[in-house]
Amino acid sequence: MRSFGRGALALLLAFLVIAGAAVAERIGPAAPAAAVQGSAVSGVWLCPHGGGDGWQGTIVLADPGPVPVDVRLTELGDGPSEPPVTLTIPGGHEVLQQVRADSPADATYVEVFGGWAAAGWVLRGAGDTDGLAAEPCAPAGGNSWAVVDANTNQREHADLVVMNPFSVDAVFDVALFRPRLPPVRSADWTDVTLSPGRSMSLNVGSKLLGQPVVGVELEVSRGRVAASSLGWSTDGGIRSVLASPVGPAGWYLPVAQGADESTLQILVTGSDGVQLTTQLLSSEAEPTGAGPAADTQQPGASTAGYEIISNGPASVDVVSAGGVPIVAALRAAGRGGDAAATGGTASPGPAWVVTPTTAARKPRPGLVVVNPGTAPVEVTFRLLTQGSGAPGPEATITVPAGRVMSAPTNLLQQAPAASVLVTADGDIVALGVSTSGGNHGLDLYASAIGIPIPPDEGL
Repeated sequence: MRSFGRGALALLLAFLVIAGAAVAERIGPAAPAAAVQGSAVSGVWLCPHGGGDGWQGTIVLADPGPVPVDVRLTELGDGPSEPPVTLTIPGGHEVLQQVRADSPADATYVEVFGGWAAAGWVLRGAGDTDGLAAEPCAPAGGNSWAVVDANTNQREHADLVVMNPFSVDAVFDVALFRPRLPPVRSADWTDVTLSPGRSMSLNVGSKLLGQPVVGVELEVSRGRVAASSLGWSTDGGIRSVLASPVGPAGWYLPVAQGADESTLQILVTGSDGVQLTTQLLSSEAEPTGAGPAADTQQPGASTAGYEIISNGPASVDVVSAGGVPIVAALRAAGRGGDAAATGGTASPGPAWVVTPTTAARKPRPGLVVVNPGTAPVEVTFRLLTQGSGAPGPEATITVPAGRVMSAPTNLLQQAPAASVLVTADGDIVALGVSTSGGNHGLDLYASAIGIPIPPDEGL
């Protein structure tokens, strides 16, 4: 009996195992428990700055909050990347980190841990291509980008800088747009593959010569990237413009500190033409039509340049009728031969970090604020200086409705290379724009749109 009982028990257990397996197969694996949300804050910045022979590159890291944040920088190029550099930004201050910038393919990937910080770049040219360029970095990779600032006329050079800091291949197509003629789509710029952890440059002039305003559209079919234009002249002067996602129908493009002559550049990527309405805001007068761009039509799949004359701090605000997407940039002439350029912003906001736009020698820092609204706004500027310790000095001004005003010069001159925290009791647009170098601080000219602070940061 005892032997029979053990055998029956074994048969029963075997039956239960088989039956249980069959039921599990029908039901599937158990759903995992809901993940607990982590408390660590992190973010990234993609900085496709490029460079050139003998050029100097600086990544600006600014922490407007009260506590330190950690960052990790990885320099990318067309070969294997170097080991990353880790550093800490003290709360309420900035760090200027030198990075490799001796090739148009150079880029820098920034990872932020423990808080929010802003990132931008400053490029200083060398030799025959001396000049200054500055831009904010991109807060994320994307799959659709466009930029309009390439100039392929004689003695001008234009590159598209593309970076892929992620762990999978990126595959993309490039289309080049020009005035009045169909876009150029080259076979060797179709299904371009960019390996993980690499960056590259594409010579726009090698595909399209003799054009003062070339627009570039980049469509990614696999992975994500960030991109920018990099332009320089053999007569001197360099410019950068960060590419934008395709979609907005209006742009704010501030300007100051230059020769008061600018070119509004518009790219229409769609096949339908657009009706443009453009206003010029200034520090003293009511908004007016912006020259030939005040009310004009532009064909689909084209670029165009519109000459703008301004006086002092100003903003060129352009809108396309019916919400048709456009991409814009403003190329401003400097007083010493170097030009500045910005892609502007599609949205005003109440809080910005403006990264520096000066060189070390004879800096003349500038910052302008645009109030596109219908009521005055109170704006406060606080310097995010290098080092640590107490917060930097600050100042407050009131900007009337529909006007553009400069930040107090005596404040900016206390730390010309400082980032600036700009906060307001209404929606504004902020742009850093400065001159430096030469005997009078006018040889170099650069501008960079401010970086909006996310609303949940509470600054």
